[in-house]
Amino acid sequence: MTRMEKIGLYLAMGVAVILLFMFFFSTRGVMDYSRLKARQELLESQAAIVGSQNSKMEKEILKLKTDIEYIKHLAKHEYEMAAQDELIFKEKLKNQGSGK
Repeated sequence: MTRMEKIGLYLAMGVAVILLFMFFFSTRGVMDYSRLKARQELLESQAAIVGSQNSKMEKEILKLKTDIEYIKHLAKHEYEMAAQDELIFKEKLKNQGSGK
């Protein structure tokens, strides 16, 4: 191998090492790629959760717009309302601190 070939070989090896170093440790290298890949997976799982919640809310909205029995159920059980022909009986609690 001639002297020029050796210099060319060493120069090529040096450039290859520099390029590999830049590939692995640069701001857009493999280290950054793995960090961004993990972040992407986290965001995709969060998006799936939000999508599921959105679907549930859309079903709830549809029920509130169309299902009168569901609205009556919510009014009665969630908001303690009564229909015009219903009577509500509540048990009166005894005073615990009165001593009588």
